[in-house]
Amino acid sequence: MVPRYQSKQFDLSTLQSSLLITESKEAFACLERELANEIQPKNIVEKFFLADVAACLWEMMRLRRCRDQVINFAFGPAISEVLDRVLGPPETVAECEARAALEREWFTKPEARREVAKRLAAFQLDEGVIEAAAISSQADQLERLDRMISAQQARLHRALDALADYREAFAVRVRTAVERATDQSALPQLPTRQKAG
Repeated sequence: MVPRYQSKQFDLSTLQSSLLITESKEAFACLERELANEIQPKNIVEKFFLADVAACLWEMMRLRRCRDQVINFAFGPAISEVLDRVLGPPETVAECEARAALEREWFTKPEARREVAKRLAAFQLDEGVIEAAAISSQADQLERLDRMISAQQARLHRALDALADYREAFAVRVRTAVERATDQSALPQLPTRQKAG
């Protein structure tokens, strides 16, 4: 029978948060190294805290990226909505095709962005109105993501507080042990050696 655990050292990689297929193992390893340099875990318990802190930070960064992408993804429909409200819906097939091309090219061609900005400026608006439309259209999702980010921040603070409490309790135990060991009255008295006369 093969022993279940062959290594003499526990592998903390099992505690790492699982990465999405779009995420970089190297970036996560870099985060862990930076945290290890900052926290300097001294034992297995502190390594557990480090793993938890790394997972919390990574999840917070993931949720923030997700939040940004939710807004970015909403820009397409937002451009269409804003132009329809400001200019009115296209009336002919040719106008519809031209508007669709302008909306699509807004993402990639500077001249299309300038054209949209010019049309909005005629109504004393700028591209901020597109951003506002994108954000407001995703308000429910963004609110849910904000709650998830807040929960991760609270978890991170709890993990850091637990590490600080652990270190303080350990320091108190060490201090007590050192004081007990150096207390002269608690030391056993060794017999004095008689000088040979």
